[in-house]
Amino acid sequence: MNLPLKSRLLNDPDTQELIQCLPQIQTQLCQSQQDAVFLRKFFRGRDIQVIMKVSRRDVFKFFRGRDIQVIMKLYRRLCLVTAQRLRPVTKSSVALAANTYCVLRHYKEQTEAEELLNLLSKPHMQALLYSHDNIALKEYEPDISSLARTPDKEEETIKLVQLVKSNEPLGITLQLNDVTGGIEIARILHGGAAHRSGLINVGDEVKEINGITFHGRDPKDMTQILSELQGAVSMKLGTRTRLAKNQRSSSTKVRALFDYNPFDDQMIPCPHAGLSFQKGDILYIVSQEDPLWWQAKRAGETRAGLIPARLLQERREILKNAENVEEESNRRGARSISPCRISPKSVRSRRVRKMMYHAVLNSDFDLGEIPTYEDVELLPPNPIHKRPLVLIGAPKVGRNELKRRLMVSNPGHFEDVVPFTSRPKKATELDGVEYHFITRDEMESALVAHRFIEHGEFKGNLYGTRKDSILSVINSGKVCVLTPNSQALRFLRTAEIKPYVIFIKSPSFQQIQRTRQRHNAVFVFEGNARPFTSSDFDDIVQTSMKLEQKYGHLFDSVIINENLTKAASELITIAKLAETKSHWVPVSWV
Repeated sequence: MNLPLKSRLLNDPDTQELIQCLPQIQTQLCQSQQDAVFLRKFFRGRDIQVIMKVSRRDVFKFFRGRDIQVIMKLYRRLCLVTAQRLRPVTKSSVALAANTYCVLRHYKEQTEAEELLNLLSKPHMQALLYSHDNIALKEYEPDISSLARTPDKEEETIKLVQLVKSNEPLGITLQLNDVTGGIEIARILHGGAAHRSGLINVGDEVKEINGITFHGRDPKDMTQILSELQGAVSMKLGTRTRLAKNQRSSSTKVRALFDYNPFDDQMIPCPHAGLSFQKGDILYIVSQEDPLWWQAKRAGETRAGLIPARLLQERREILKNAENVEEESNRRGARSISPCRISPKSVRSRRVRKMMYHAVLNSDFDLGEIPTYEDVELLPPNPIHKRPLVLIGAPKVGRNELKRRLMVSNPGHFEDVVPFTSRPKKATELDGVEYHFITRDEMESALVAHRFIEHGEFKGNLYGTRKDSILSVINSGKVCVLTPNSQALRFLRTAEIKPYVIFIKSPSFQQIQRTRQRHNAVFVFEGNARPFTSSDFDDIVQTSMKLEQKYGHLFDSVIINENLTKAASELITIAKLAETKSHWVPVSWV
């Protein structure tokens, strides 16, 4: 089988004719055989054949008439072909120009050759060819390998920074370097003027500011000077290669569990750089570089401020508790202090408690948890699994009456949880309505399995609320309403239940006494009703204050039960918002 072979070589007829005519024009163009060989290879090349194909007639005029206009026309067409390639034709144009210059020196008597020699000798043309080669070789950057510094050597450079300072702080804190004696920038507050400039780094040594020398001065005095500056601020800073470092950014959102005022804090580096907040505020942590002082801001704000870190605040609370214990011991007298760390237990008489329910005891929650910050995220409303409402308050403050009015406002929407008991069922009671009646053994087995969020014993019978009962109401699509003991919050605030905690707060002693006596309120205990006494009102107020102090950081809303009708209306509004709005919850819930 014979297949036709197609060659990729171009055989331009004009080029072939020129090659055949080379012996005839050899005596006119060149005197040596090497020049003829060079021309023969030159015309057989692919590129020159393409050019010849573009301008056949002009090529013949060039070799027969030697017209300079033909040369310019060929040059323009050569540039057109080069532009279509979009890449450099050669990477050694300087060398080609030098070789051309050496060849043309033998033809100085010709006008064209003299003009071309003059053009190639111009410094601008040589610079153009040199730049062309650098671009073709992609050598865009200078070689600075010879200027590389020794990494172990620490060098200091001076930089001048100019800022415009308004009424806001500059956004830096200062510290004294014990080794050099200079004043350095300890931290840069996010969003401040220094942070926005991008020219100031942590570790820079402050040499001068507006002509004021800082070296060897007290950082507190210099901080005061900075706070009083207005308008243009010129800073001379010394930068050390090892000291400059970048601050790590953070995107943590926390709920503050305590009140803070930087001007009341003696430990803060600069009170003007601090951020004040109240319990329950949502803070955006932008930097945790410093283990003792975080940088935070509120939503919608750009400038950050200093707040005590979690570690620092926990240490403060521990020291404060230790001081309170010591003061309490001093008030009691030296005789009441036991010389042993753990005093032996003494036999005490059992007192009858008036509370029916007691939460499962867990000392870790009461003693080991110090409220500082809680990592939070936004929880959107869930129309299928609604958050249960947990009413916390002192006994006899009116929680049960508010719960009853809330459930009456929408009977098919809110539902109570039926507790469990080990006592015998009465003739008038129905199982699952007032109580779930089970045996004591079943009750104790469930207690051992931690199925109850709270339990207690009253007159030899066990009572309690089971966790699966709450989950059953949640899964049914209704809103579960609970009035547990405050210690039950430890077991209710989980990602599985996600409660919305409402604190029913007692008004002042005078207000609660006036309102309860006006409506002839009575207190029912063990089936007996009696009017409230001054001692009862004092217990309600004091217990309410203790609950708010101990568990206030866990409350989502607070209702002061001064007027029962007004408090019930407020409770209905809060219950609606708990279902329809997004709320900040612990990050583990989301």
